[in-house]
Amino acid sequence: MKLILNNPYRTVGLLVGATAKEQDKQIKRLRQFIEAEQDPDEDFSFHTLGDLYRTVETVSDAASRLNLDSDKMDAALFWFFKGNFITDEPAFDALKDSDQKSSIEIWTKLTSKGEVTQRNSSAFQNLSTLILCNAINGSIINVELLEQGISLKLKFLESNFIKEFKALATDETFKTTKKELQLLFLRQLQSVIEKNGGITPYRLVEILNRQEFSAKENFLIGFIQKPIEQIEKQIEECKTRRKDNKANAASSGTDLYKKTADNLSQLKSILGAANIKFSSISDKVSAEVLQSGIEYFLHYKESNTDPGSVSMDLFRKSKSLAVGNIAKQRSQENTENLQEWIDDKPEREKEAKIIFDFEKIKKLIDENQQKSNTIANARQLLATARPLLYNIKSVLGHNDELYLGLSIRIASEAQGMCISEINKLQERFSATYDNATKMAVIILLKQKVNEAYEVNVTIGSMDLNQTFRNSLITNRNSLSSLKSQFVNIGGGSRGGSTGGSSGCYIATMAYGDYNHPQVMILREFRDNALDKSIWGKWFIKTYYHYSPRLVEKLKGKKTINSIIRKSLNY
Repeated sequence: MKLILNNPYRTVGLLVGATAKEQDKQIKRLRQFIEAEQDPDEDFSFHTLGDLYRTVETVSDAASRLNLDSDKMDAALFWFFKGNFITDEPAFDALKDSDQKSSIEIWTKLTSKGEVTQRNSSAFQNLSTLILCNAINGSIINVELLEQGISLKLKFLESNFIKEFKALATDETFKTTKKELQLLFLRQLQSVIEKNGGITPYRLVEILNRQEFSAKENFLIGFIQKPIEQIEKQIEECKTRRKDNKANAASSGTDLYKKTADNLSQLKSILGAANIKFSSISDKVSAEVLQSGIEYFLHYKESNTDPGSVSMDLFRKSKSLAVGNIAKQRSQENTENLQEWIDDKPEREKEAKIIFDFEKIKKLIDENQQKSNTIANARQLLATARPLLYNIKSVLGHNDELYLGLSIRIASEAQGMCISEINKLQERFSATYDNATKMAVIILLKQKVNEAYEVNVTIGSMDLNQTFRNSLITNRNSLSSLKSQFVNIGGGSRGGSTGGSSGCYIATMAYGDYNHPQVMILREFRDNALDKSIWGKWFIKTYYHYSPRLVEKLKGKKTINSIIRKSLNY
C-alpha cells in the first residue's frame, strides 16, 4: 500500500517520534550514501515491505513532508513507532532481517486479548501497519487482512494512549481529537481503496459497521450523500426514458432496479432500514420501478404482446424495495390486481373468440327494439340470433353465465313479441261488436296462436335457466288452452273426450280471464268430478253445445255475469 511503501518516514528510514536532530542527521547521511552511489547502512526502511528506490530528490521531498505537524500526523498513522522497548525492539530487528513472521508473532501475542494498554498500545499500531501493507497490493486486496488491520488501528486510535502517540509525532501545539484522527486514517485509507478498485466502497462499509469507534457515524454519514445523488440521478433517467417510449418502460425499470441495488444496500447498512433518509430514497426507487411496470402493462394490454409476467416481475421488485406503508400498500394492490388479470387470461382468450358474435347479437337486440312486436319479427330474431348463440356456446360452453344470459335475452325478446301481438288481437276482439269482424279476428287470432306456439317450441329448444323455462312452460300451456278453445269455437267436436284442454266459456266470460284462479278450479272440478260419471259427461256435452251462443248474448251484461260468478263460487 502506497501510504506505507511511500511513507516519508520510510524514505528517510526513521520511526515515528524521531527528533528533529535525528532527522537532520539521517537525511545528511542518506545524501552522502546516495551521492557516493552506495547503499545506506541499515535503518528503519524495512526492505521486507517492498522495493524502495531512493534519490537525493525523493529523500529531500520526504524530509519536506515531515516539517509540518499535520503532515507528520498523516504519515505517522501509517508507520511504526517504538512504544515498548522490550517488545518493539526485537520485532523491528526481525523486520530488518526480513522476518515478518517473528514480528507478527510478537505483536499478535500482545494484542490477542483485544484490550489496549500502556504496555501493548504500540503493538496495535505497528501490527496494524504491517498487516495493512500486506492486505493491499495494487488492485489486489485481501479483505480478511484488511479488516484485521482496520480493527487493530481503530482500537488503538480509540484508546487513551493516542495522546502519547500524538506527542511523539507532533509538538505540543498541535491539537486534535480521537474522532479527528480516526477520520483522518479512514479517509486516507478510503482514497487508496477507491483508486485501487480492489473492493467496492460497500465492502469497506460492511467492515466498518462491525467495528466500534467514536467517529463511526461521522464517517459513514459521509458515505451516503454520493450514493443518494447517484440514485436520484438514475431515477430521473428512468423517468425520461419511459416517458419518451412506453415500450421501453419495462427495461428502464429493470435497469433502475439493478443500478441502484448496491447503493441502496450500502445506504441500508450505514443508516439502517428504519432511517428516514434510507426509507425515502428506497421508496422513490420502488415507486419508479412500479410505475415502469404499470406503463408497460398499459402499453401492451390490448396488443398481441402479453405484458403480465414482465410487469409482475417489476411489481415484485418494487414491493421488495418498499419501506414505508404507503409504498408497500401501493405495490401490494397493483400486484394483486395484476394477478387477477393474469388469472383471467383464459377467460379473455375465450371472449376474444366470441367478440364478433357478441357484438352482432348486441346490435341485433338494439335493432329489434325499433321493430314492431309481431310474431313474424320474433321468428326473424330467433333465426338470426341462434347461429350466433351457437358459436358463442361452442367457445364458452352451455353452462357459461354470459352465454346463458344472451340466450335468455333473445328468448325473452321473442316471447315478449309473441305475447304482445296475441294480447293486441284479444283486445281487438273484445272491442269489436260486429259479428263478421269478430269472426275475422277469431280466424286471425287462431292463426297467430298457432304461430306463437311454434315460436314457443323453438325457444324451448334453446339453453335457458330453470326460472325462464318455467315461465315458458306456463306460456305454452296458455297457448295450448287457447288453441283448444278455437277448435270448439270453430264447431269442432270434443270427440268423446272430456279432458282438461277444453275451455269453460261461460265461466271465462264471467270472470273475464281464462286463467282466473276460480276458472281453473272449475276446470279441475270438470275434469276430476263431472267427467267421472254418466250424468256428468252428459252435462259437459250439453254445456259445450250451448255455452258459445250464451257467451255471445250475455257478453257485457255485468249484472247477469255477477249472478253467474256467485252461483259458480257457491
